[in-house]
Amino acid sequence: MKMYCILCFAQSKALSKQIFNLCFIVFLLQIIFQGNLWGKPSAPNQTLPDSIQTALQKQLQNTEFLQKLNFPKTVGRFYALNAQKSAWLASEQNVDKTNAAMLLLDCVRQFGLQHVAYHPEVLTYPRMYEAIEANKNTSSMPKVEFEIMLTDAMISMINHLHFGAYNPDVNDNLIDNGLSDNLKAEYFLQNVILSNDLFGTILSVQPQSDQYKKLQGYMKLIAGQYTCDSYETPEGEARKIAMNMERLRWVNLEQSSYLHINVPSFKLVYKKTDSVYMFKVVVGKIITQTPTLQSKVYLIETAPDWNIPSNIFIKELLPKAIKQPKYFETNQMAVYDSKENIIPINKITLAAIKANPKAYHLRQSAGCENALGKVIFRFANNYGIYLHDTPEQQYFKREARALSHGCIRIEHADKLAELLLQSDDQQKNISLLNTAMKTYAKSKFKLNEPIPIIITYLTYTVEDGLLVNHKDIYNLDDALERKMYTTVLQVTKN
Repeated sequence: MKMYCILCFAQSKALSKQIFNLCFIVFLLQIIFQGNLWGKPSAPNQTLPDSIQTALQKQLQNTEFLQKLNFPKTVGRFYALNAQKSAWLASEQNVDKTNAAMLLLDCVRQFGLQHVAYHPEVLTYPRMYEAIEANKNTSSMPKVEFEIMLTDAMISMINHLHFGAYNPDVNDNLIDNGLSDNLKAEYFLQNVILSNDLFGTILSVQPQSDQYKKLQGYMKLIAGQYTCDSYETPEGEARKIAMNMERLRWVNLEQSSYLHINVPSFKLVYKKTDSVYMFKVVVGKIITQTPTLQSKVYLIETAPDWNIPSNIFIKELLPKAIKQPKYFETNQMAVYDSKENIIPINKITLAAIKANPKAYHLRQSAGCENALGKVIFRFANNYGIYLHDTPEQQYFKREARALSHGCIRIEHADKLAELLLQSDDQQKNISLLNTAMKTYAKSKFKLNEPIPIIITYLTYTVEDGLLVNHKDIYNLDDALERKMYTTVLQVTKN
């Protein structure tokens, strides 16, 4: 039997203690009228029996049982902090908390999560009644199993809502080992249980970014406003929204100022306190994709030299130079050996370079033909990519702009450079910046406060109140969908 989540679409603070009690009473009446509970006690005992307390401690040492949990080490730390005592079955006052936790699990789909991840085979309403009843004459193990599974489900929800369930940088094992320097679910769950608002407290760990809230608003409408069911749900759209809510859990878009590049939308957004500036960008081709990352722009550099990546030098430019020996010179490029000696280009040296290309590197000097343009914005990353100007401004007229080797080319780069200096209290350097860009003079402007740069891959966004579907240019949605929904499909088939 399924118990519907009454008003779970509403703000969690509206789910008062009276509503929880009403939900629970309605549930009991439903079972009684079906003839399942005649003669059962109508209220739980006030305290948890010693036998159950002992069984709880024993089960927390059961390796086979712990393997069923999503976060076994975190669960263990939680009960250690709680003096190995029950969190959900200890007293009559726990009924509201237990009921609220079960109601929240009914509503997981509204938050882009899947119910199958939170022990649905154990966390059922009949099992809940049996557990909170705590009759000394019945076996303690089913009660303890319910207790620990519910704790693991709440810890899982906390972590999944905050970090994401499929975060490529912060996986469940890393979190469970306590290595995250961010949220600690074992401590947070303690606060949840002590609070008067289980819903609101747990949901507060979600991203607070504007884009996440807007996507979640659409998900709530699709998933069902009052029952938490997805009746008549356009499954594909619901999944796409869920996948992009998941991606937004991986990044921090809650800062007062930042640069946000969303690859599929070919757009850079500069958020500056209460102002927003938008720029068109060119991103990587499907074979040289722009990666997702988070870093900080710390330096603006004019007239940059381009240290050409080895794969571009060897696979693309060297073959051109072999066919046209003047190619490097024409494009203001020079070949260097490992000791930074310039290598003169002729048929003999080109043959030597071709024979051992990794012993050499290629650099393009500053100038109007330089691929990095007039200015570059430097940020630390492991991919060797930049945000930079470009001499090929014609490409910004195209709608689809996946054209680069992975770097991000930005239209009106000079305007962004000015805005960043202005925000960094370097107004006096703006004229120097403009002169350097016009004359291709080398100059560096270090930011006093580096600005966050976030590169995302969002295929669904909300813009001007409307849900916008961006083309999945790198075909990444399929892989994430398989991770998120393959288990759901298998459970459904079984």
